Amino acid sequence: MNRVPESFAACVRTLELLQVKHDADVGVILVQVDQMARINNSAGTAAGDAVLDEMGRRLESFAGDEFGRGSRVERLDGPRFLIIPAVPLSLGALRAQERALHVALAEPMVGDPNGRLAIRIAAAMITRDEPVGEQLRSASDQLGRPASARDGAMVHAALSQDEVIIFYQPQYDVGTGEMMGVEALLRWQHPELGLLGAGALVTAARAARLERELTEHAHRVALAEIANWPKSLGGLRVSLNITAADLGDPEFAGRFAAMTKAAGVDPDRLTLELTEQAMLSDPASAADQLAQIRSFGCAVAIDDFGTGYSSLSLLARLPIDYLKIDSGFTRTIDGSDRDRIVVRAIVDLARALGLLVVAEGVENEKQLARLKELGVASWQGFLRSGPVPWDQLPDLLAA
Repeated sequence: MNRVPESFAACVRTLELLQVKHDADVGVILVQVDQMARINNSAGTAAGDAVLDEMGRRLESFAGDEFGRGSRVERLDGPRFLIIPAVPLSLGALRAQERALHVALAEPMVGDPNGRLAIRIAAAMITRDEPVGEQLRSASDQLGRPASARDGAMVHAALSQDEVIIFYQPQYDVGTGEMMGVEALLRWQHPELGLLGAGALVTAARAARLERELTEHAHRVALAEIANWPKSLGGLRVSLNITAADLGDPEFAGRFAAMTKAAGVDPDRLTLELTEQAMLSDPASAADQLAQIRSFGCAVAIDDFGTGYSSLSLLARLPIDYLKIDSGFTRTIDGSDRDRIVVRAIVDLARALGLLVVAEGVENEKQLARLKELGVASWQGFLRSGPVPWDQLPDLLAA
């Protein structure tokens, strides 16, 4: 399948020709990659470009397989792509393919190995009644706006039908190799498509302003499982992720404390993780919520550390116990002097502040050796294990 020129005008011309050729309206699928700023900041613009290149290749493969030879994939602008099937299809037929497309894009991308890439997908019909350019621009703009009731319905269905499940990625002590904790990660058990990453569901929840509901549900599921773990797992710390929406809720800390107490889980076993960007949205509120969380007994970790812009000032003001080095630094630490210097600076800063450092995204022994040399305390990554259901943890712990 041949790539066409990456321009909005080329898309318009292609759609106009298809309408004339088939004397019919033309359906398209738009795809947007969310959180590109996070990838560019954490791993560099080259990694961001690699993500978009890989996205284009996967979309071309999908379009060729599902819509036939002659289907086209266009880059509209920035992180937005357009799939133009070779023949006109109904809106219903295209929407039926949205779910399959989520599966095709679910595997981690080059440049985003932790699988946190969020994809937004929408089908649209380009009719013959209005100018093609205006319709395409409107459809593209709609893709980037807070989503429709359909997103909210999808999230509510996932919550009410117990489709939200939790996997756990082990964390290991750098010196001893002992498993000392896990990070709880949301997964979507789709009734038709099977196990999916969190991206589609998180994107829908964010667009429908249901982030807090999704987080609370995930915490409730995780706490119920942790409360019933066998004694062999009793010594593991468990990290749970929270968002800017959670920190912006003045009742979050109290509600989480009550939920933890009701589940019968010792708060001393728990760490709540948040990103620097989540804190930046309202530092004063974040400081208050985190202080309450720590007074309850939970630890606090800053995830993706090194990707924000106010790290030093925030560290001086916020109650924090751990820093998690972003996987972008880990990925290049065995080949980049600059990244080694950055990691060394983070470790030295953390030591001076009495904080522990966790490295994410460790994939090979050379990276682990470098981290040990630099004084990192613990790590997680596919070198030992990706995220797994809790019942696989006893065997990993024994190993």
